[in-house]
Amino acid sequence: MKISFYNLCSLLFFFEVVVYAQDPFLEIRPFAQPSFEQFSSRNHVDHHYPSSNIQDGFFLRFDGKEFDNDVIFPDCLSGSSCYDGHAGTDYYMPLNTPILAPAGGYVLWAAFSPPADPCPGGIEPNGDQGTIIVAHGNGYFSCYLHMNPPLNVSVGETVITGDTLGFNGNSGCALNAHLHFEVRKENWYFDTNEPWAINPFGWWGETTDPIEQVRGNRSEWLWVSNELVDDGDNGFQRYYGPDWTYLNTGYQDDSWRVPAVYSVDNSRHYAIWVPTLDVEGEYDIQVFLPENPNAATSAKYEIIVQNEDGTNSKSIIIVDQSLGLGSFSTITTLNLPKGSKSSVILRDHVSTTSVGEYVLFDAIKFVNTNLDIAKEKPIPKSFKIFKPFPNPFNPSISFHYEIFISSDIKIDIYNISGEKIDSYYLQKIHPGLHKFNWIAQSASGNSIPSGIYFFTFESSDYVHSEKLIFIK
Repeated sequence: MKISFYNLCSLLFFFEVVVYAQDPFLEIRPFAQPSFEQFSSRNHVDHHYPSSNIQDGFFLRFDGKEFDNDVIFPDCLSGSSCYDGHAGTDYYMPLNTPILAPAGGYVLWAAFSPPADPCPGGIEPNGDQGTIIVAHGNGYFSCYLHMNPPLNVSVGETVITGDTLGFNGNSGCALNAHLHFEVRKENWYFDTNEPWAINPFGWWGETTDPIEQVRGNRSEWLWVSNELVDDGDNGFQRYYGPDWTYLNTGYQDDSWRVPAVYSVDNSRHYAIWVPTLDVEGEYDIQVFLPENPNAATSAKYEIIVQNEDGTNSKSIIIVDQSLGLGSFSTITTLNLPKGSKSSVILRDHVSTTSVGEYVLFDAIKFVNTNLDIAKEKPIPKSFKIFKPFPNPFNPSISFHYEIFISSDIKIDIYNISGEKIDSYYLQKIHPGLHKFNWIAQSASGNSIPSGIYFFTFESSDYVHSEKLIFIK
């Protein structure tokens, strides 16, 4: 299990050469997803400086919310005030769910060793803790705690996105099966007093990230996403609450609802959408509102834009969700920066004048008003489109779709400038599940450069586009 400092440095240098550092760079979530959703996040990174890794009775959440009551696990409120001194994000999921590499890297640590002493909240440890640490070659290190035996990787192995690292469990300081996912910047060691840990879901409070005062390591949104963010995508994160209800309606026939509350003190349900924007500029922010007669008439969409100095500016847009007709509608138009520097947070908390029982959570789309490759129409009931995978890709990518009536289909590939790379005509496709594979090359068979591309899927009554990221 030991590795010399010289060999370690050599291997990390190797990764600096061959891995193209990105920000964001995490391509998938670190677990095998269920078929229709992501596992919600229950326990958060504590941003409170100088004790983000120390229990001091004060907990500061990623959105700037502060808590000083019931902030120590296991008495804290999962998804809201949980928990003081925590350096990672906890996902609860069935025992032995496959844990996946969210990006390529090199395994630095894979072992069972004694857990923290004492365990948080005074719980008894469940034997040695299974831990894996992966270096990603760009200054970031991902950590996976509470793994079940046996581990699926060993020190010295190279992993690529989607490789199974092992299986989640409750080893070490854990009562229930879950994954503790942690990201450290510039060093892979655990340091209680001056932590290396940052939050891969970023910092969206109205001040600069307090963690940045430790070593200058600012928390950034590290998940690769698109301009259209929906349930199951990297750009969407739903946080734990007791009353989430999954609906088979909405964009691509899925959405969520929660009971509306009128006091922020009763708020337990919220979600965040974070796009990756290719260019800065003016954007229409569009929300998909499924038809629902009991929807809240005054839902509050918080739009946060990160400035160059790390501070955030927030606008609150009041939206009548009861007017939803099963389509996208623009709620505001704003100038947004390039990259993953803007977000939308929606909570169960509504205005006091609101009527309607539920707040609805569905897809959000960011449309550059100066770049319009394809005019989308609402997805008809005759189609179901799935996200292309893997994305980013090299050199091939798969597009899965399901049709319910026979149809001709046209598929086009464009580059970021709107120039067509290739076209495909699929005639008389029969009902059922289908897959289309594309290898990154032009119509003439020549290789194409790394970069952003767009895939459009078109039938007689439907046009849908997706962003593709090709990395050599």
